[in-house]
Amino acid sequence: MIDIQLGNYPIIIKPNLGNPILLNLRDYKNQDQVPFKNLSFEALVIASPSHSTKKVLENFHLNIFIQPILKDNGDFSERRGDLIALHMVEIEIIKELDFRDQLVLEELNCVVWDINNCVFQFDDVFGERSKLYRVRFQIKDIISIENLFKASKRDCLLFDIVHDVPNLSENKVNYHSIAIYDKDWKDFSFIHATDFHIARRNDFILNYLKQKVKDKVKNCGGNEKKISKINKFILTRDFEFKEEFQEDRYEELRTAKYNFNYNLRKLIGFANNKVSQKNLDFVLMTGDIIDYLNIAKGNYHYKNNFHVFIDILLGLNKGLKEPPYLGNDEEFVNKQEIMVPIFTTIGNHDYRKSQYGIKFGHIHKIFGMTHSDVKGYHDTKFYNNFTALISRDKFLKDYFRYINPNLNFKLKIGDQYNFIFLDTGQDSIADAHDLLKGGPSTKGIKEYQVDLLRSYIRIAHNQKVIVCTHTPPISPNLSRYKRRKYKKKLNIRKRRLEWSDFYEDNLKRYDGTGRLDKILNLKYQTIMYNWSTLLKIFTGSDKIIRRKIDFAMCGHTHTLKEYRLKEAKKTERINFGFLFFPIYIEVPCEIYTSRYRDKLKEFNDPLELKAWFDANKPFVFQTQALGPLSAKFKFKPPGFRYYTIKDNQMVSAKVFSLHLK
Repeated sequence: MIDIQLGNYPIIIKPNLGNPILLNLRDYKNQDQVPFKNLSFEALVIASPSHSTKKVLENFHLNIFIQPILKDNGDFSERRGDLIALHMVEIEIIKELDFRDQLVLEELNCVVWDINNCVFQFDDVFGERSKLYRVRFQIKDIISIENLFKASKRDCLLFDIVHDVPNLSENKVNYHSIAIYDKDWKDFSFIHATDFHIARRNDFILNYLKQKVKDKVKNCGGNEKKISKINKFILTRDFEFKEEFQEDRYEELRTAKYNFNYNLRKLIGFANNKVSQKNLDFVLMTGDIIDYLNIAKGNYHYKNNFHVFIDILLGLNKGLKEPPYLGNDEEFVNKQEIMVPIFTTIGNHDYRKSQYGIKFGHIHKIFGMTHSDVKGYHDTKFYNNFTALISRDKFLKDYFRYINPNLNFKLKIGDQYNFIFLDTGQDSIADAHDLLKGGPSTKGIKEYQVDLLRSYIRIAHNQKVIVCTHTPPISPNLSRYKRRKYKKKLNIRKRRLEWSDFYEDNLKRYDGTGRLDKILNLKYQTIMYNWSTLLKIFTGSDKIIRRKIDFAMCGHTHTLKEYRLKEAKKTERINFGFLFFPIYIEVPCEIYTSRYRDKLKEFNDPLELKAWFDANKPFVFQTQALGPLSAKFKFKPPGFRYYTIKDNQMVSAKVFSLHLK
């Protein structure tokens, strides 16, 4: 990737890898399936203040293309097809604005307002460039696109935008920034994955563990009796994604020595297989993309861990055969390029600069490791577990440059679905209760984001709204004390308390309401600011936006939970503080929990399912991490959710997790 801080030539900043444009061939054909207009899309271009509009036009004249990705493996350049010319047909300078002053609310105004509040905090994200343009491009060669579809036998083709910049030896490429479909969007499927925690050192940790065992075997000098006593699990274990959980190997999975980078590589393989079957249309990634910014250990081919993440997605490798060696072990090699568009938002870890020590406290447990596993492992760079919590907006610069310039945005799917992405911010040190318990809340939703959310909901009109965040709007604090307390209250004697004991049907036997908000602190590890406002917007009890969203998707706590929310006629006060220093807060809605993904399966009649869903929405689907485990009581193997929409209604929200082969 070129360093776009250098030079002052205009560049396209949107669409990009984490926020691509979706185009549908069917929107450009008549009833006889004959194209009646050219494919077109709008892009945001940023240029130097010294450039005139004419100069910007000249920089894109006859040297801007899209290039299809035709296969997921092999030599990188050979995966791509021929360049297809783009034609600039319209250009407009975007003046400084406050979207709240606009008489007619438009999505572009929301997009630019978000960039003003994020990217333009800094002078050097895009070098000297600071002048925004809206540019419309056309793809006139629809025949070539149709031929590619026939050859690929897929519903979707991904394209890079390639800018052949004059006097530059390397092209400026916006990878995976265009996705062209040929489908009816009444039916579609997507994956929601969260908490990836990608870092270069993840591969080196696992390489270290493997090498330790190999050295033990080598030191046995071929003595089979001694070799047989060595635990060689790390050399032979491998995973596959399957629905639900592998209960019969539960204990093995707790210490299965997870490589978060490998988990993403496995997800890419799963996704590409679904794409080939025409059973996957896009992937949503809701934060903690990286574990921390700087490279802690490993070669120096990577500027930071955002670049490591990008190369895993693109199936690129740097420095595998150079010290410190990783070799050709499949676990450490990026073999496949993802063949489906991704949409990203960030989490609290994406704001963090430095690594933490895996031997500190119980951190080794989130890697699925024991104390003896990590003994002897050292990072080559000094770490401090307290400074590792330092967060700054400026650590996102390469995210803005190469992945997504928007922290908050809306994705429109078909005629009915609107996915709204909201950044939930950095770690909050203001919430001492959560921080001291080892589960920091995040700063949450700023005032301008509340305005953006309301605006995006207005733009959606009466269509479906799904809100995607990193931090959950609700999350329970189920401490040991509360486990003992409710075990007695619920009259559970001969077994441990399970989360299912709090399902609304079970709680009704206890208090007649089934409400979770009456008994548990549900603001543990959630957002700090505008928490109540967000829940009111979700439930349609906000004074400005009087409509419910359909559901929310989130991560952050590395646990799997499902809730439904309801506007409260009478709100409950809960103890938000400690046992001896209570701080009471008001929960602005009723909250229930159950396995709602199972409820979806109970309906054979689509109309009955729709009626049940509309009566009980909004739902909150919290998904376990794709990378780390929960360090506490709530162990679930890494995984993701796979959603299916049929005739514009969600019909399944399946959970997939890593199973040992």
